[in-house]
Amino acid sequence: MTSRNSAALAAAEMPVGPVEAREDRRRQILWSAVLQTARGPCHCLVVDISRGGARIARAPAVGIGQAVTLMVTGLGMFRGTVVWSETGNLGIEFVPQPGAGRA
Repeated sequence: MTSRNSAALAAAEMPVGPVEAREDRRRQILWSAVLQTARGPCHCLVVDISRGGARIARAPAVGIGQAVTLMVTGLGMFRGTVVWSETGNLGIEFVPQPGAGRA
């Protein structure tokens, strides 16, 4: 994640739902995105996002532990790893990029 991505997410974050044991607050959204997987790109929806990861809907079947890249127009590109998967939904943990500090 670039510093531009981090700044955009920090500006947009706000608490969502009950308090959770997460390092970063999530923001509920509904953004169109492209998820790049080993099988190729596919269109999906980002339904919540934080500095640490995102929940994706309308996602292809991707195994836990698989590397993916999430591309969101106007926000940037986020590399990550699938940490959970249910039919049509994925949880992605973003991989920290060198030089992209956490605020």
